[in-house]
Amino acid sequence: MTTGLPFDDFRTLIETLPGPDEAAVAAVRKRDSTLTKPPGALGRMEEIVEWLAAWTGRSRPQITRPLVAVFAGNHGVTAKGVSPYPSSVTAQMVENFAAGGAAINQICIANDLGLKIFDLALEYPTADITEEAAMDEKTCAATMAFGMESIAGGTDLLCIGEMGIGNTTIAAAIFNGLYGGTAEEWVGPGTGANSDGMKRKADAVRAAVALHASHLKDPLEVLRRLGGREIAAMAGAILATRVEKNPGYHRWLCRNRSCRYSARGQSGSD
Repeated sequence: MTTGLPFDDFRTLIETLPGPDEAAVAAVRKRDSTLTKPPGALGRMEEIVEWLAAWTGRSRPQITRPLVAVFAGNHGVTAKGVSPYPSSVTAQMVENFAAGGAAINQICIANDLGLKIFDLALEYPTADITEEAAMDEKTCAATMAFGMESIAGGTDLLCIGEMGIGNTTIAAAIFNGLYGGTAEEWVGPGTGANSDGMKRKADAVRAAVALHASHLKDPLEVLRRLGGREIAAMAGAILATRVEKNPGYHRWLCRNRSCRYSARGQSGSD
């Protein structure tokens, strides 16, 4: 049922997401015990099959439509000098993706993977998180919905990635907001920040977390206040894979931010 606040439907959805199918996992293990091989002989492949069974609900899972989805967004916090590169580089990278010149293009070609690139209003960076929330609730919810629709063409394995100058500052702020510690413990050089750049990043993270401190118990508020459009879209895509019982694969710090919203927002999740 539709409610009055943009996040309300997402809160309801997160609380009702399906969990792993233990019966499917048990069926995989039972079949494995009948195969003419020593237990564990296939190494991690056996674990992967169990993982696929758990999240697809199929005891003999198949991957026939893998998709790599890359979301690109810009961040207002770059005005604080947190990156050695200007925000215009994000659009240049998206153009390179579209022209087939990036590493991800070659990986997808070599492995017969589908690839979609999403430009999330690059000409309109999110607000500077050291001064105000990155997005209002309506914008964040709409971007999450866009992310959910991004896999509408059909996929049975989603691999997500993102691009955006300033994204590691956003990543550090989100993890600092969710898990505490000091800003210095979370920031890194990103695309090559020197010691002065690292200090500016830490200062920005510290200021942002302090500004929004009273709202950081709510993971969706963390997302809209400290996140970015590409992070919100990835969070939506992850939710869609859970709803449709399609597994998702996400790597590295910036991607894992999106996973944390689903985990922190769902009761009983780790």
